[in-house]
Amino acid sequence: MVTFNHVTRRSAAFLPILLLQGCVTPGTDLHLKKAAVVLEQRSDADSLAAAGLLNSSERKPHLAVDLLTRATAIAPERADLAWLQIQICRNNPACDPEQKAARLRTLVPSNGAAWLNALTQANAADDEAERITVLSALARTERVDLYWTTLIVHLTRAVADTKEVPLREALVEVIGVLAAQAIPAYSATSNLCKGDRLNSAEVVKDCRAVALAFERGDTYITEMIGVAIAKRVWPEDSQEWKAAVEARRVYQYRSEWILKSTLSSLKDAQSAAEYLSLCGIYPREQDLWRAELIADGKSPDPPPDWTPSVRWP
Repeated sequence: MVTFNHVTRRSAAFLPILLLQGCVTPGTDLHLKKAAVVLEQRSDADSLAAAGLLNSSERKPHLAVDLLTRATAIAPERADLAWLQIQICRNNPACDPEQKAARLRTLVPSNGAAWLNALTQANAADDEAERITVLSALARTERVDLYWTTLIVHLTRAVADTKEVPLREALVEVIGVLAAQAIPAYSATSNLCKGDRLNSAEVVKDCRAVALAFERGDTYITEMIGVAIAKRVWPEDSQEWKAAVEARRVYQYRSEWILKSTLSSLKDAQSAAEYLSLCGIYPREQDLWRAELIADGKSPDPPPDWTPSVRWP
């Protein structure tokens, strides 16, 4: 279902997984469609959410929204499904993502991800006052979580449980579609914390808080957005600036290993099951990568003199 043209990633984190898209068993696409039909008939939240995710990649936004609405009604306490519902809703003009985002803000007030859609809308409307208002709201949150590994483990298991798709192919598909659907655009947030706006002490204060919330996020792409903002709003001799630079270096180090290892580490059902097990243990992608490095006998942190072997943006 998912192709390279369909998925635009903003991080090296998922490139190996997307490469696997070309290595799935012939006929997988047909079986995924059959799996979606089976999932639609079930009554548990994970199955309905997985059906919604699969249908979202088939240009069926109305059906996808309906399935996520049913899923979140069954499990109203699930923040991961509430976040996925927001992202699926954004692709349907008849759906109001802000209504869904307000629900996530009530469910998890500390998660700044619930404010990202409002910031994108304010940016699209070129409403500067609203941009600053939402930025301040985002600055009052503690972290920006996308529930990446949580969604991977729950939705992959639901797809595989239909018996229409082998576990490995289910994992590859779920990660690919999540990469396309559940990862937000961060440009509106990043652009607020640069240029002339940083002449305002209040904006700098908010951007520093926003940077920290992003750096605490549960995916590397989120953390690296926080790092980029932090490097703009803190002086180079500050501990915060130095910590951001080191976080970037750790990411680069781990990324080089991940890019080399993932194609072989997800070669069969057993390795896919092991990966899902780690997703179930570690709600942060960063901790999952660290655990994978340790399991492979590698140091999870770069030596003091380590420098990247590839050019990074």
